[in-house]
Amino acid sequence: MPYKMDESIYREPVRILEDLAKEAFKRGDYEDAARLFRHLSVHFGVSGDKFNQRRFAAKAGECYMRVAERLDDSIKAIAIYLKALRSFIEGGENDTANLCSSKIWERFISIRDCETELSGESINVFRAVGDYFADNGDLEKANIIYRDAAEKAFKSGRLLLAGRLYRSAGDCSLKSGNLEEAASSYTKAADAFSLCQEYFEAAWSYCEAGFILICLGRFKEASDVSEMAEELCLKDQVEFFLKDLSHICKLLSQGLIDEARKIWNKIKVKVREEYAQLIESSFQSAGMRG
Repeated sequence: MPYKMDESIYREPVRILEDLAKEAFKRGDYEDAARLFRHLSVHFGVSGDKFNQRRFAAKAGECYMRVAERLDDSIKAIAIYLKALRSFIEGGENDTANLCSSKIWERFISIRDCETELSGESINVFRAVGDYFADNGDLEKANIIYRDAAEKAFKSGRLLLAGRLYRSAGDCSLKSGNLEEAASSYTKAADAFSLCQEYFEAAWSYCEAGFILICLGRFKEASDVSEMAEELCLKDQVEFFLKDLSHICKLLSQGLIDEARKIWNKIKVKVREEYAQLIESSFQSAGMRG
């Protein structure tokens, strides 16, 4: 007769862990309770028990939320609210997740004008929150958070982080149709990347800014940033299509549409769809140049 493992061997430690979590909750140690409920959620997720995974994720979210509510430090509170929010989403508690989202925004607004220099860890908290809002379609809030975080990162000398945050802000502005702000953010991203010698990233962001400026009819500015992109491509010995993109941008800014089109037709299959749409729009704008 085949040996059948006694499943109670596994159930007992889980029951003990749940009891410990409940005891921690009763005595108000919500941080410890959250940690234990989180362990339980992960355990049931791995074992394929979706019901208990969601149940304990929601309990962990409740505990994280109580921890955050007690904190005076708004940045730490935001980080914990973000954990709560993710736990509530995992637990299927969407209304409570939305409440956490509101709490995060309130805390962010309360410290937005603070002049205190932030640590890299604190700026990364803002970045994570910006990512959450962007992923959930709230581009306006994401854009504000990214730009504020980018400015603080730049002022504290974290240039690579600043560049990435400005680029994320530019992406949000572009998706929401705010071309003026997108061009500004991409240019700032490029400046930050260039200062920390990330020349490929800088050239890419200058190109993004350049094509948007063409769409806005600001051809002189587009020509300037396209020249900076070309210079960086030479400095970094970029031989890929980015070098061609920077040249296309320069040609369009000068009204040389046919020459730009010849190069574009050779490389456009390599460019992602949303970026290709931007470049096609810049061709149309250059064609209407008076």
